[in-house]
Amino acid sequence: MSPDLWAIVPIAGMATSAFFMFGVYKLVTRWLDAKARREAAVPSEELRDLQREVDELRALPGRLAELEERLDFAERLLARERERVLKPGS
Repeated sequence: MSPDLWAIVPIAGMATSAFFMFGVYKLVTRWLDAKARREAAVPSEELRDLQREVDELRALPGRLAELEERLDFAERLLARERERVLKPGS
């Protein structure tokens, strides 16, 4: 074998090693990404509970407005009754 050919063998070995290590790197990063996605996934039951709570919170302004209307009505009724009782000559 000529001396020029012996110089190519280590270079070819290093290139083969680099390709192999790149494949291992890609495999490990895919495995780590999949593992992180599995750990970060929210269980469906917990997700339903959170959605239910969000829906309840979104309904609060409407319920609060209804309670304000009822309170105003009750205050008007009390004011009328108070005026009727306090009127002299009734």
